Amino acid sequence: MIGGGRWGEATTMVDVSTAMAAARADSGKRRRGDKDAKNRPGSKLGVEPFDPQEHVKKETADTFSMWLMIIMGISVGLGLRYLMMPGMDGPRDVLWFLPLAFVVIVPSLHKVLIPEPHKSLYTFGNWFRASFLYIFTWLSVSFLVVNPPLGDIAAPEVAGKWTVVLMDDDGTVILDEGNLTSKGSKFTLFRNDSTASAFIVFAVRDNTDPYAATLSLNNLKIAPGEESVTVADTGVGDLGNGSDSCAPIWDGLSPTQRDKIVLHQDDSCVALELGRLSIGEYDLSLTLSEQGDPWTNSASESWRLTVL
Repeated sequence: MIGGGRWGEATTMVDVSTAMAAARADSGKRRRGDKDAKNRPGSKLGVEPFDPQEHVKKETADTFSMWLMIIMGISVGLGLRYLMMPGMDGPRDVLWFLPLAFVVIVPSLHKVLIPEPHKSLYTFGNWFRASFLYIFTWLSVSFLVVNPPLGDIAAPEVAGKWTVVLMDDDGTVILDEGNLTSKGSKFTLFRNDSTASAFIVFAVRDNTDPYAATLSLNNLKIAPGEESVTVADTGVGDLGNGSDSCAPIWDGLSPTQRDKIVLHQDDSCVALELGRLSIGEYDLSLTLSEQGDPWTNSASESWRLTVL
């Protein structure tokens, strides 16, 4: 027996150097294989195998959910605007509460309208994302349909500050340089023994047309036996356009007064005569209104005038 073989059998002789070379080659292949396995993405992280078919099903289910929520948000926004709001005379809490309450039906809506196998793939995360998509869609549609040019639910308002000035019979405006405009809702007028007539000056602004607004101003002296006096009850457009409605008061105002009263070129200046006011305190009540869409818009201001 040579090399462990039996007599009479063919024996293959391998020298030591050849065997060692073969062992090194085999070891190198194994190391390269291990290295390649280590370089594969996710090999150390335990990432689950990617299934293209399951991925397509999930993406399709998410697409169904997205369009369902967009359609739901648009439907709710348009329904409230054109079905509920025309029957109301002003804003109501139901216009906010009802759309938000619809969030509770989001899962049921998916289960009813979306077919299998897609609806079985939804989880709590899907309901959460779908609810937010519905709310944002409803809000976006609502903002579009209640603002110009599709609607108008904002009332006209006083643009900036207001003031009271004296004007002589010859048209001269008497200004108190240290007391030009109102401080909040209060203003103090110093007559300084003048018999000139007092004028209140302010500006009206609106998101559509301030000249289409109607104003009503009442003046009540705070004293026993005094009754409220209607100073004006007319349309803003009937008083004139721009600064023309304040003429000739406007030309007599200081630049500081003009800048604080009229803040934008589209604001309409208003000057109303209060008469020869005696010393005392007066409550001025202003109401601005307009025919909006879908209801009448109105806003009120209460001012205190002190005459010294």
